[in-house]
Amino acid sequence: MASIVIRYGALLALFLIAVETVKRSYILRLTNLEIYLGLVAIAFLALGILIALKIRHKQDLLKQDRQSKGLAVLDRADFSERELEVLLFLCHGYTNKEISDQLGITGNTVKTHLKNIYGKLDVSNRTQAAAEAQLLKIVG
Repeated sequence: MASIVIRYGALLALFLIAVETVKRSYILRLTNLEIYLGLVAIAFLALGILIALKIRHKQDLLKQDRQSKGLAVLDRADFSERELEVLLFLCHGYTNKEISDQLGITGNTVKTHLKNIYGKLDVSNRTQAAAEAQLLKIVG
């Protein structure tokens, strides 16, 4: 995300250079436009840098929070074999019914496994569980 914003600022700077080239080629007097475009390019570049710093800071805070909770060391060994199977199906978008059919277990058993998974990952829904499992590289 941050690199996109920085690239956008850089493209605006290149646009300013192109305008300067046109000005010199055709000897146009575009002083006001030149100043305006320069300020816009600088503003976008500064905005991109600020957004990148905020995103980086937020990611660092999340990483520190996760480490303070001990989640950084959470791995496949913390899950039963069946929980890993349920988690894998969950990450692939299967519904509870589809998971129960695939694994030959009841819907209530799937719910129990999901409850255990949510607790171990410290999440409250299946979307968060899938994202966290992929982030921690518990599932591929």
